[in-house]
Amino acid sequence: MYFKATFVLLLFAVKSYSQSYSITLKYNASGNNCHAASYSWNFVGDGNIIDEFSDGGNDMNIPTTTVNYDLPTYGSFSLSTNTACIPLDETTPECNSNNSYSTSAVNLIKGTAGLSAGGCNGSVYISKFIPNVTIRNLDTTTPTEVCAGFQLSLAAFPTGFPQEAYHWQYSVNNKISWIDVPATIGGRQTNNIATPTFSMQELLGATHANYMDKQIFFRLGYSGTAFTNPLALTYSACSPVVTKIEYDSPKCNGDAIPKVSVSFNRPLAQTEYLSYISIVDKNNGALSNQRTNAVFDIDNPQKYTFYNISPLQDTRTYIISYQAQQGSIARGSMFSTLYFTYNDPKKMQFKITKQNQPTCFDGSDGSIEVEILSGSSPYNFYIDNVLRSTSEITQIDNLHYIINGLKENPTGYKIKITDKSDCIEKLF
Repeated sequence: MYFKATFVLLLFAVKSYSQSYSITLKYNASGNNCHAASYSWNFVGDGNIIDEFSDGGNDMNIPTTTVNYDLPTYGSFSLSTNTACIPLDETTPECNSNNSYSTSAVNLIKGTAGLSAGGCNGSVYISKFIPNVTIRNLDTTTPTEVCAGFQLSLAAFPTGFPQEAYHWQYSVNNKISWIDVPATIGGRQTNNIATPTFSMQELLGATHANYMDKQIFFRLGYSGTAFTNPLALTYSACSPVVTKIEYDSPKCNGDAIPKVSVSFNRPLAQTEYLSYISIVDKNNGALSNQRTNAVFDIDNPQKYTFYNISPLQDTRTYIISYQAQQGSIARGSMFSTLYFTYNDPKKMQFKITKQNQPTCFDGSDGSIEVEILSGSSPYNFYIDNVLRSTSEITQIDNLHYIINGLKENPTGYKIKITDKSDCIEKLF
């Protein structure tokens, strides 16, 4: 006897969407204290019935029931209920209610408005509404690291949701709390967009160095609601870090700055070099000196020095900007957290306040009185480039002096005064 085997292939139709929402709906109802009861609800998206339910009877008992959906990106959703109860107690009025409420998908994404409907013996509500999205770092070379100064390019997939679904947040304390990425950074939109781009320095601000070698977490979501798993990125200097700036201030007004030395926390690696190192204005990033002015210190491989720097802008604060290069690969681009302030010394200035002619022909008891307008004592006094001795100088007070022992000179004297830094002003 032969038996013929029959194979039955069951096909299940599964509808999928390129963009979809993961939604959880919960409902409950009870016919307690009702002689007769009825309860029904329907769930609608953009006018399309997604699901509906109906039950009744005096023994109706529907504990809280959970239903999960994977739905397309409808723009609005609504819940409607129809409930009725004929009370057992004739003194209690009958209860009948029909309620319908709707809200936009955007409100549900942001969590600014929930969606629920209810009546005298039952209720239904949305307990979870999440766009089905994933995120990643577009840098596939170092997907778990971001170097200082480099642009971080995040991306959310798929696109096509309302922009509020691409709401980026970050955490600097191991996911304990979450901070919204600013709406714009440097004039660029950086939130509510699928592919934001920014550097960690732009995101974290002046304190960015405090987070070096630490993980920064990113996600899509809102307060209390995460749409995605956290993406962990280690923030790395990827270059030496400035640990000291030695600034030699100029002695006299208008002089070049003798030197600015920059020390790093480590020497450069074998194939590593600085593709540029510059002095830049801390407030506006204006370039002041390029790498051609910086000299590598052979005796101290962790040090660069700028010499004879042209005068900078008075009272401005300056930092060091630089980038490391590892062979042909660009590494970290950094702004130092250390800085120096350039103060141009005040000019050595004076003026003649009085001249006294000799009392006799060919006498030598003439004098010139001067007032010091700026500079630092002690001062030296010159007549025709000859230094006058201290015995020929009478100090009236801290700013006024008399140069004594002068003969009459029809062509005038060349007067020069220097201060303690040898800064000079001349009058003829």
